[in-house]
Amino acid sequence: MRSRKFIIVATVVAVAFAVGAYATGRAKRWARSMSCGNYMCSICCAARSWAADNSGKMPSDFLSMSNELATPRVLICDADRSRRAASNWASFTPDLSSYEIVALDLRDGDTKGVFMRCRIHKDHIGYADGTVFDGTRRRTKFP
Repeated sequence: MRSRKFIIVATVVAVAFAVGAYATGRAKRWARSMSCGNYMCSICCAARSWAADNSGKMPSDFLSMSNELATPRVLICDADRSRRAASNWASFTPDLSSYEIVALDLRDGDTKGVFMRCRIHKDHIGYADGTVFDGTRRRTKFP
């Protein structure tokens, strides 16, 4: 009788632990996805700022936006475990970025033009109007 109670309690504890571990993993994935979307919003806003100084044309690479982006760190998605941020802009190469510019020759404010995407979260895309689709909804950094 005593061993049966122990088995029941052990089973309940194991199930509770498994559910907790699943929930924790899911919460981490969600947080990384939100962080990626925030980085993408910042990058899109920096690109629009760059475009304002360059006849409304969006930049063709991230290095040209180095004056608008404070650090190359924002070019690494939190979910990307294969890349490390460049220590400064002089050592930055496009391979060190989790994000890639998809379309060239976009104009600032183009609501349908996809400007960039995340290599890790394939469904995260940034538009030339500064909005980002983060897999569930299209959002912007500024209201």
